[in-house]
Amino acid sequence: MELDEYYSIDSILAEQTKIPCTALIDYSAEVNLMGDGQPVTRNQRFELPYWIAKPLAQYTLPNDSSLILIELPKTFGTRVRNVLDASPTNVDFRLLCPYFYLFGVKLLDLVVDDSLSKVLKEAFKERLKDIMNYSQTLGASSGQEFLQKLDETEKEIYRAGQESALHFRQWRDRSIHQIKTVDINSRSQT
Repeated sequence: MELDEYYSIDSILAEQTKIPCTALIDYSAEVNLMGDGQPVTRNQRFELPYWIAKPLAQYTLPNDSSLILIELPKTFGTRVRNVLDASPTNVDFRLLCPYFYLFGVKLLDLVVDDSLSKVLKEAFKERLKDIMNYSQTLGASSGQEFLQKLDETEKEIYRAGQESALHFRQWRDRSIHQIKTVDINSRSQT
């Protein structure tokens, strides 16, 4: 976790996402790597939260081997990528991974996958159009199904768009700021 994300609840929650790993060495039961007190053997597959998997994957032993091998989560696998390529607006990110983009960007630092950044960027661009369209129409119920599929980043953008639309309407109707007269005699003179 970067220092600027230290107090970010969204960042903390995104790092709780579990990712598949493979042990490259044996771990005794005392290590309690999976939280159940069972030993982990070499080449055993298991899942760990991102926040613990990242340092374990980046640590290098004196013989230049790693402790664990990180695999790409199913959330960012081929099946999901194919659906995102076909129609990104139909994917339910809330069910898939509530912090899809935030976790995806964090994953870019850990997993070597040249196409992951492109997939994230293209999905975000396509979905952003609908998010902004729905955010500009206050009270419209037509987009409720789509809005329920948003991840946390998209929800923030939607709320910012709604707030911006509201401020624009208030400005346009001149109801946000009105010029008020000031009594010059009541001002104190020094």
